Formats: sequence, structure tokens, C-alpha cells
Amino acid sequence: MAKQAKTYMSRLLILFAFVFIAQASFAQTAEEYYTSALEKIENKNFQEAIEDLNSAISTDKENTKYLLARGEAKFKAGKGILAIQDFNKVIQIDSENSMAYAFRSAIYVELKDYKGAIEDCKKALEIDPKNELAYVRMGDAFFSQEPADYIEAMKAYNYAINLNPKNKTALHNRAVAKKELKDYYGAIDDCNKAIILDAEYGSAYMNRGVCKSLLGDTPGACIDWYLAGEMGIAEASDYISTRCNQ
Repeated sequence: MAKQAKTYMSRLLILFAFVFIAQASFAQTAEEYYTSALEKIENKNFQEAIEDLNSAISTDKENTKYLLARGEAKFKAGKGILAIQDFNKVIQIDSENSMAYAFRSAIYVELKDYKGAIEDCKKALEIDPKNELAYVRMGDAFFSQEPADYIEAMKAYNYAINLNPKNKTALHNRAVAKKELKDYYGAIDDCNKAIILDAEYGSAYMNRGVCKSLLGDTPGACIDWYLAGEMGIAEASDYISTRCNQ
């Protein structure tokens, strides 16, 4: 009996060890959750990305990289107020984290706190003068404030583009500023560059169409608006119905 009991216990221990090893092999590490989340953000699966990052942060609550990514995912999911909490936490942990200020500034722009957005951008650039996102968000703040300062917006976008000529957001936003300054040819040129970088950049087609229309090229404008509509730009249908079906 003693021998049988010993054999049974040995088998039970082996079984427990096998189950433990199997569970460990299937368990994702925090870094694996983070990598998975980045892919999901890229594919615009923001809620799934947030869930992955929740898992990563649950095992490493002070990791600023994970907190930044979760804040970005929340912001892109339309949860800007919740995203501020993550960026504030990053700044609390590391007051010299340039990207936390740059990301937070984008939410302030959405909340129409343009002064706060510009202050965050200045802080981000004080820490890292090559933070192109901070220049883009600063441009957005100057563009959106009342009254708008298109010249200062242009300067900020120029800095971002000088740092990275392939920054499609800076190119597009500079095009919109040029449009407001009635530099329609310059705006079209910037939209062209943005579209070369991203052939499905709906807003770039939309604004290029507006500039073409203002220059008298209605057929070219309508083509751009049709394309913008196919890419999900809702306002394109209004332009098409009022200006292209005459």
C-alpha cells in the first residue's frame, strides 16, 4: 500500500508540474501584451489595445511606456479625459517625459484649452527640441484658437516637417493653414505630398478638392470629393450634392 501511495503521489506531482508548465507557456508577458497592443493601435482596434495594456500595466504599474501607449489608445478611442489620467501618471513618474506632454496637449486642443495645449508643447520641446509631435500639436492649437493664428501654426508645422519631411499629418495640417491664408497652390502641393505618403488619406483629398474648387477646377475638385467620400469623409457628400451635380 505504501508503495502504491508513493507511486500515486509521484504521478500527481508530475501532473501538477505539467499543468504549471503548460499554463506558464500560454501566459503572456507584459512586454508581449504591449507589443500586441501596438499592433492593435495600428489596426485601429483601440478597445482591444486598451485591454492588452491593462494586462501589461497590472504587472508593471510604473512602466511609462505602457502608460503612454494606453493613453494614446484611449485618446484615439474617443476617451480623451481618461487618457489624461495616464499622461498625468507618466509625468508624475517622469517629469522629463517629452511625449507625455505632447500627447496631453492634443487632448487640450480637443477640449479647447489652447493655452494649456501650447504650454504643454513648449514643455515637451524644452525637454526634447526634436519632438515633432509637439510641433504638430502646437500648430493645431494656434490654428484652432480664437482668433486663429495661421502664421504661428504654419511656423510650428514647418518645424515638424523640417524634422521629418514624411510627417503626413504636419503636411496635411499645413495645407489647411495655407488654404486659410489663400495659398491654394501651396496647399494643393502639401496635400499631394501627404497623399503620396498615404494613398487613403481622406482629409487630404477633401481639402485638395476644396482648393481646386477655389481655383476654378470643379471637375478635379469633384473627383477628390468622391474619393474622400469613399474614404469615409462624411462632409464630402454635401460638397458633391451642391457643387458636382449641376
